[in-house]
Amino acid sequence: MTSRNTEKHFQWALESGAVLVVVGVGLNILVMQTLGSFDTASVILALFLGFWAFVLGNSVLFFSSIWLFMRKREMSAKPVTVQAVRENQPVVLQARRHTQPCHAC
Repeated sequence: MTSRNTEKHFQWALESGAVLVVVGVGLNILVMQTLGSFDTASVILALFLGFWAFVLGNSVLFFSSIWLFMRKREMSAKPVTVQAVRENQPVVLQARRHTQPCHAC
């Protein structure tokens, strides 16, 4: 369940970062295409918001990709020691006998 939530949050972060990058680029293109149609304050505000949306979006994408890289590297470094058990089968534990006598008993 935890990995499913982590994947959802990671996907949400990537989508948000991509949207911020697109908004930042879109605002800059809009300002450049309509230069002179708006007053100076609107142009400066649009450029300011576009710049920070672009920076924030790239930062989210950058840190998400680093996090994903580190997580994948961590997961590939762990050896697989547990066999997969089907959901509806009970787990059977077997007792092991000691082959050598216990001196502490």
